[in-house]
Amino acid sequence: MKKESGSDYEKNRDEDEVFFEDAFELAGHGRFNYLVLLTSGLILLNVSMESVGMSYVVTAAECDLNLTSEYKGLVTAAAFIGIISTSFLWGYLGDRLGRRCVMLPAMVASAMFSVASSFSTNVWMLLVLRILTGCLVSASSATVYAYLGEMHMNTRRASAIAWGSVFISFSFITLPGLAWIIIPGKWSFTIGSLSVVPWRAFIWSWCAPGLAAALLLLFLPESPRFLLASKGPEAALPVLAQMYSWNHGTSPYNFPVKKIVSGSVEASKAQGFAGALQNFSLLFRPPLLRCVIISHVSMFAVFMLSSGLYMWVPDILNNILKSTSEESITICSVIKEKIMKQRNMTLHSVGPVCSSDVSVGVFPISMAMGAVFALTYLAIGVFINKIGKKTLYCGIMIVCGIMTVAAAFVPQGGAATALLIIALCSGCAASILAAIAVDVFPTSLRAMAMCVMYMVGRTGAAFGSYILGATLNTHCLAAFSVFGAFTAGSTLLMMFWPKPEEVREKMEQRGLSY
Repeated sequence: MKKESGSDYEKNRDEDEVFFEDAFELAGHGRFNYLVLLTSGLILLNVSMESVGMSYVVTAAECDLNLTSEYKGLVTAAAFIGIISTSFLWGYLGDRLGRRCVMLPAMVASAMFSVASSFSTNVWMLLVLRILTGCLVSASSATVYAYLGEMHMNTRRASAIAWGSVFISFSFITLPGLAWIIIPGKWSFTIGSLSVVPWRAFIWSWCAPGLAAALLLLFLPESPRFLLASKGPEAALPVLAQMYSWNHGTSPYNFPVKKIVSGSVEASKAQGFAGALQNFSLLFRPPLLRCVIISHVSMFAVFMLSSGLYMWVPDILNNILKSTSEESITICSVIKEKIMKQRNMTLHSVGPVCSSDVSVGVFPISMAMGAVFALTYLAIGVFINKIGKKTLYCGIMIVCGIMTVAAAFVPQGGAATALLIIALCSGCAASILAAIAVDVFPTSLRAMAMCVMYMVGRTGAAFGSYILGATLNTHCLAAFSVFGAFTAGSTLLMMFWPKPEEVREKMEQRGLSY
């Protein structure tokens, strides 16, 4: 097929013009795309580790920082608060300055703030620094999906996003693995007046993927689709030539296309922040309005269950493993038992009582959970084009919602843990939802649209984490039931998702390119 296309272009050498999508096809698929996939995967790994890593820290740091359940909820939600508060800004900058230009410096800066947070001496210092870390992580948390999607031809975009998202599952293997190695240690050393204990060093360990991704980004170009939309075909051509060179092992000068036409011209030429607001307003007008409402509510549901619940899973597992009850009891009963035990110890103790020991069994269970996520992501990558994006998304969310409710009622710790693991696979559906949504947003709006969608998703994560922290001790069964029902019920919205071809046609009539 490619050779035939090439011969067609040779016939038109007099005009020397090729449409952008045809030129993209000629650039091929190979080593360049694999490097983009690896880099994007490391970025997603970094975002995930920075977002949920504190769930392993709060139990270990409970005594050092005097963390109550409410404080734990705030600290675990801190990164999400930072991501939420700056998503619009990063979306605007990503669409104005470029995807790569925004992600590269932000990843380096986020690593610096993350390391700084490990030196916190009280909960408020930790909270502020984790929020600032989240603000910087926000730059790449959704922009990376736009970058990854735009670096692949339309027929490979969904699978590329799915395969890139596999790296998210690695965080759920890597984090507990690192925690298992580092946190149970009894060592400590002093830097100035601060005693460095294992949980502080654990925070340092999860900064490596972001720095590695930043290094790889130095060798990668800006998205050619962004360059086409913002600067014109002349700016996009060298990137396509570089892609062709890497994929075919030849010189960029051998790229058979010498001139590109985009097929459409961007209608909106407004500049600055006013221009961004003008473009942003298009998201809340037909035909994109329906897409925005459905995708944003759905992403809220995905993150509320997956990330909101995940932040409490290490603590829940720790309670299950430390339970001294000889009877088979539910998760909620185990949590109630812990509260009663703490009250009794406080009443019968002269001084303050605090235990921050983490059961070693938490870590291998969490790693097994990560392995299940990885298999789920791999299955999505294989089946997403065979089953269909919407069908696969709805199937995962319905099953995970049912498992969430069941986990609270099963009177056996091992079975409840297995059901929790399945419920948390709802997080894998975020990549499918991103693949569904990215198709309908024009290039000039894509980064902002994805950032806002993930902003709403992270709002769900922060909401879920805090609500569970506030209700697990008092309304445990109700919390699990509401979370599960909302997750499964949110799939009804997908019945109203429009055909992407119709949306694209209407937006292209307004002069916006894809």
